Amino acid sequence: MKKRLVLSALFLSLVVQLQAQTAEELAEMKCGACHLMGQITKEKLKNMSAPPYWAIAKKIKTAYKEREDGVNFLIEYSLNPSEDKMLFPKETKKRFGVMPSQKDMVSREELEIISTYILGKN
Repeated sequence: MKKRLVLSALFLSLVVQLQAQTAEELAEMKCGACHLMGQITKEKLKNMSAPPYWAIAKKIKTAYKEREDGVNFLIEYSLNPSEDKMLFPKETKKRFGVMPSQKDMVSREELEIISTYILGKN
């Protein structure tokens, strides 16, 4: 009985912690290491390892008129990326390559929050 109460309390605290986390914080935590999320400097642009989030948002909004379709694309691409799904031109593909799958790094639910945030921000 005690074990169950402790596990329930732990689970509840994790749920509360996740709910308290903003979409911006989640995006920064899960995507910010590769995609520029904050203030952009020349140094950051020179050393970035993936397109910045605003460029991704722009490409998706151009390719998908409905926000829900863009969110679904970003979720699917993040979990199952491939060169044929990329929306960027050859130069971008050559510079950054294909994004590695994020299957073990971020949940579908987190990606939905992040995608909605990124596509709603611009």
